[in-house]
Amino acid sequence: MAKGPKGFSDIEKEALRKRLCTACEQSWAVHGYKKTTVGELTKSIGVATGSFYLLFSSKEEMFCETFKQVQERLRKKWQQTLDTEPDKEGFKKAMRWLYREYSRYPFLYDFANPDFMALLNRLPDEVKEELDISSLSFFDNTMESAGLKLLIPQEKAFAALSTVLYTVSFADSNVYDHFEIFDLLLQSVIDNIFE
Repeated sequence: MAKGPKGFSDIEKEALRKRLCTACEQSWAVHGYKKTTVGELTKSIGVATGSFYLLFSSKEEMFCETFKQVQERLRKKWQQTLDTEPDKEGFKKAMRWLYREYSRYPFLYDFANPDFMALLNRLPDEVKEELDISSLSFFDNTMESAGLKLLIPQEKAFAALSTVLYTVSFADSNVYDHFEIFDLLLQSVIDNIFE
């Protein structure tokens, strides 16, 4: 096996990148972007901090890759739900699961959180755009796989569902059970956007 700089082969580099992303996700979920440090992550997987820059060009690149992996895992779980129940009820079930996931790990999913905004502000515009386009195309694919037809334009439907999910940001300040409020809002939105 051919070795690269610092003695890492391409296969070893890929494995280390994955391990760093896993460590990144675990720290990010608990501490957020700002408090997750490259030094702590490299130490947790047993490599020197200087080796990090052989694997990623920046902390932000690692966070983007981690975010994409998290999103892919969420999408797979979402799709499994729709594969089992490809209709409005399955879509609602997937939305409820996603909301609860967002509620468990706000640092990973609350895009309005100042910590998450700090990360977004450091990303190039094309990366932010890629993340937005990816979300919209996933929405389109899930509707198609569930056989759902829209009553309103796709972008409006996506915005409405995103807004309902965004209510997770207010969960702590809600005077009523936020899961029940989410379910109530979700039912109303589903009834108004799908045939």
